[in-house]
Amino acid sequence: MQNTVGKRSNRRPRVVTIGGGTGSFVLLSGLKEYPVHISAIVSMADDGGSTGILRDELGVLPPGDVRQCLAALARSTHEVRELFSYRFVEGELRGHNAGNLFLSALEKITGSFPKAVAVAGKILNAYGRVIPVTEGNMRLMVELNNGVVLEGESKLDDDPQVRTVGVRTVSLMHPVQASAAALEAIRSADTIVLGPGDLYGSIIPNLLVAGIAETLRDTHARLVVVANVTNKKGLTDGFSADDYARALEAYLLGRRIDALVCNTGVPRMNLQKRYEEQEGAGAFVHCDKTANAPYTRISGDFLHTEETESVDGDALAHMRSFIRHDSMKLADGIMKYTTHANT
Repeated sequence: MQNTVGKRSNRRPRVVTIGGGTGSFVLLSGLKEYPVHISAIVSMADDGGSTGILRDELGVLPPGDVRQCLAALARSTHEVRELFSYRFVEGELRGHNAGNLFLSALEKITGSFPKAVAVAGKILNAYGRVIPVTEGNMRLMVELNNGVVLEGESKLDDDPQVRTVGVRTVSLMHPVQASAAALEAIRSADTIVLGPGDLYGSIIPNLLVAGIAETLRDTHARLVVVANVTNKKGLTDGFSADDYARALEAYLLGRRIDALVCNTGVPRMNLQKRYEEQEGAGAFVHCDKTANAPYTRISGDFLHTEETESVDGDALAHMRSFIRHDSMKLADGIMKYTTHANT
């Protein structure tokens, strides 16, 4: 028995992330520096920007969020990573990302988006697996507080009603089944991290896919929620870190989370002012370290200290947060918790 325990304690922890977009990119960029097995489960609800055009015109699955995760985990040459992240800034391809085009072409060649992702992972020498949450045609429905229903994940950022009326809930246009690889990753995980990222656009959609919430409910892995550092008007106005935890627990069929990551760092004054002008009052997520909670609170300064620059040709630049988590700080906080929980 002692030998079995010793072998288990020395093996690399299996860490699963669930999300999409920039939040997953930030987290995975840090986690890949640690000796862990990484599986990144990614939402397939994206239908905006370059991804939306490719999805509609070519009938492919949305490559954008998967591409960001692959780029984060890539260990290939600098030139290959730059190619995969390159965004065209002129001509008919303006706004398109080379990595999105590459993944869509691979899907056509292989006949399967998961196969395309696996091939791209080999080319990029990715440290870990990127797993689409479903192979189905995943489309998001957004219900506003006034009862109006909008079709498409992109409406969360593009429709002005979202910011003025606010979102009540999101749902799927029609049921889709979780991929077998996603369910297996959850079952074999030691730690599962939900977030950071757009709550209604990147995280909750994964939990709506048939089989995901049930498997999360039954897993013995530790569930960690990463609260965002900033809120978005109409979506998470005035949210505290604990509000993020409660919002996600509502989809976990009675399962409670084990830990909450909340930032205590404060952005520079000029960034605070700029973000409050954009998102209004309650723009920053409060971490109440004194509140009683049934989960471990992983608190600390997890802020990225440098201002995020926009990329030429990025049609979605207007909606991307310029105050974010720091990749290494965030990964370090999660890994310290994971290591301590293993002992």
